[in-house]
Amino acid sequence: MMSISRRDLLKGIAVTGAVAATPACSSLTGNQPVVTAKNESKKPNLLIIFPDEFRTQSLGFMNQDRSLTPYLDKFAKQSVVLDQAVSNFPLCTPFRGMLMTGQYPYRNGIQGNSHTAMPGNFGGKDFGIELKKNTLTWSDIMKKQGYSMGYIGKWHLDAPEAPFVPSYNNPMEGRYWNDWTAPDRRHGFDFWYSYGTYDLHMNPIYWTNDTPRDKPLQINQWSPEHEADIAIKYLRNENGKYRDSDKPFTLVVSMNPPHSPYDQVPQKYLDRFSGETSESLNTRPNVVWDKDYQDGYGPKYFKEYMAMINGVDEQFGRIINELDRLNLAEDTLVIFFSDHGCCLGANGNPTKNVHYEESMRIPMMFRWPGKLSPRQDNLLFSAPDIFPTMFGLMGMDQQIPDSVEGTNFAKTVRGENGDTRPTSQLYTFVPYGAQSYGRRGIRTDHYTLMVDRKIGKPLTYVLHDNVNDPYQMANIAEGNDALINQLIEEELLPWLEHTGDPWRPAEVPASVLKAFT
Repeated sequence: MMSISRRDLLKGIAVTGAVAATPACSSLTGNQPVVTAKNESKKPNLLIIFPDEFRTQSLGFMNQDRSLTPYLDKFAKQSVVLDQAVSNFPLCTPFRGMLMTGQYPYRNGIQGNSHTAMPGNFGGKDFGIELKKNTLTWSDIMKKQGYSMGYIGKWHLDAPEAPFVPSYNNPMEGRYWNDWTAPDRRHGFDFWYSYGTYDLHMNPIYWTNDTPRDKPLQINQWSPEHEADIAIKYLRNENGKYRDSDKPFTLVVSMNPPHSPYDQVPQKYLDRFSGETSESLNTRPNVVWDKDYQDGYGPKYFKEYMAMINGVDEQFGRIINELDRLNLAEDTLVIFFSDHGCCLGANGNPTKNVHYEESMRIPMMFRWPGKLSPRQDNLLFSAPDIFPTMFGLMGMDQQIPDSVEGTNFAKTVRGENGDTRPTSQLYTFVPYGAQSYGRRGIRTDHYTLMVDRKIGKPLTYVLHDNVNDPYQMANIAEGNDALINQLIEEELLPWLEHTGDPWRPAEVPASVLKAFT
């Protein structure tokens, strides 16, 4: 896994007032006061922007998808880009749990999506899958450190409670998905403009600090555009309406697109791909077109996905341009990432929650002018590393709890020596209520290994050579017992020990069994 001691491996054991619906973007382009004061001793601000389901291959500068991301491409040239970052459990709620706690899913208990089942079904709530009120998160710590804390957009860390809020997705697929987050479950965020999970991107709903649970705001505007409007208002903070001007701020903007449904996108972004089709745009050789995908999913929506990517890029650019215009750039660490990627037909998969590159790999960029020198690094960075790394960069190393299982890679991000670079990243999928089963694996700089354990069935192995087969079209597990043995013994088992995961390969190739005995 990484060259660290057993002791290190086991360390992880141990603004008020309702915000009204804002007008269209054009109303926010007027001249506003610019912040000019700078204080070297002042705590830095933190701005996190993370869309949902934005795969790293869709960053234009990666030269893979035929995407249009001029603002992110410009941002990358100003940032430290970790181009091999992954979502270790590439699904919405598990990633958000790793982000907030710095722990892997087995430890923090967030091992699936947060939802509540209708009678006769089951949901995440049945297994305690939500962010608990007493869980210590990085936002709790920053609040205690004197920060004004803002959260805008998708939360998806609470299981809905009865009586359920009327919502298009309550119920959907036998489960209730959307709810507000009660004030005592907001983990330090004092400016709240959010919802649970709600995918009508053209007509989103939000709860603010003072919005009653049964009367969310109904917005007639594309959600990333609306959230950029609110973020810009938060940054400008006219008359101190949004935050305490005397305190440093943290703002999280959690956009839902490019998450499905992919056709929930303004026409202007589709028009930028005029003359193209999903087939002409999506030329990855591993895409399976002739498969019966669930309605609304699969590769035929790639053009719409590209349109949403372009729209998210534009709204991201609006927020960053305003931060820079307000002369806040040098005082603010900005981090851009996503919770997971999206396969869109790659290797026959519609979306995420699989070990393939299109699902696991995510953007990861850190910008802080004057503090971080722009460059790219192939560090094998994982989702739980975000919490400790951003604390390390902000001089809050001593505030990182011992319960955090991620690694503080601040030295590496700063271009310094001293961090032990990991040799792999963990992949995990846990079936609801079956923690000793499911899929576990690792991703190295050369291979991806996935082992699937199902009740009453023999283990199955998938091994990809990502160097010689970057689209992971061939499973080379058969005949590679020695390599599988090595990857399990040197990489996977240490990860399972580090994260407290009881999953173990009960049936392994003969060479592995020999090594264990």
